Amino acid sequence: MSKRLISEHFFKYRKNALVVFGYDGSRFYGLQPQKDVPSAGQALRKRLESLHGFRAKSLAFSARTDRGVHARRNFATCYFSDRFDHEEWAKDVMRQRDDGLIVERVLEVPKHVHARACSAGKHYRYLVRAGVKSPTKDLNEWQVAPTLDCKHMQSAASMLEGEHDFASFRGRKCNAKSTIKNLYSIQVTTCPTDSKRIVVDVHGSAFLRYMIRNLVGLLVEIGSGWRRLEDIPGILAAKSRQAAGIMAPGSGLTLMAVGFEYPDDGRYLLKAPRAEQTRDPLRS
Repeated sequence: MSKRLISEHFFKYRKNALVVFGYDGSRFYGLQPQKDVPSAGQALRKRLESLHGFRAKSLAFSARTDRGVHARRNFATCYFSDRFDHEEWAKDVMRQRDDGLIVERVLEVPKHVHARACSAGKHYRYLVRAGVKSPTKDLNEWQVAPTLDCKHMQSAASMLEGEHDFASFRGRKCNAKSTIKNLYSIQVTTCPTDSKRIVVDVHGSAFLRYMIRNLVGLLVEIGSGWRRLEDIPGILAAKSRQAAGIMAPGSGLTLMAVGFEYPDDGRYLLKAPRAEQTRDPLRS
């Protein structure tokens, strides 16, 4: 078969897929595939390839998450160069299984749709339970012994909104080209059904590695009185990780949504933040 015929055959039967999915981060060592440990990305690949056995090529994700971090809605794209029943395959991928994944939807998309290139902003949520006398390991929240001043934490959060150099909140092995990021909104609220649970919602264009967890660590220090509001300008100016607060554990963090530019009807674009939205991660 000539190269031209091979190329025509490839594009004729190429299937490009967009997968909308979430996962229970407590079951995985992050999203990216890793050697000898389970990851959400590996679990998704297994689902995509289980029915027909064809390889999901160029599997990419809109947002990467670390060990223990949950996701309500993330996006993945890939393609298959084999001919098969796409509708049957999509139904199988969305079928509920005990693998830690929740696949919301599978769409056949044009080849220009890519998980990274079409993403536009992210919404993260962090849960903190304050005033716990005997903190225990919880897979959905960070339990801390001090009581926290929620209003004081919101005042600190407001100072961190907007465009800043967040080098002081950058985690190790971060490969971002720039540490200047734009945080659209940081909302600190008390859960309506549980006064001890504090919810931190962060909307932004992009984030550095561990940036949310480091920000929450600082907010907790300020809410407990260990740090002052007046410290924030100096922390930002220092551009040093040692200047910022402690890093919150991954278990309290959830990727709530990624703004996605496809399809054009706007169904997956991020909506304006609302302070009353304080639901638990992985629950509707």
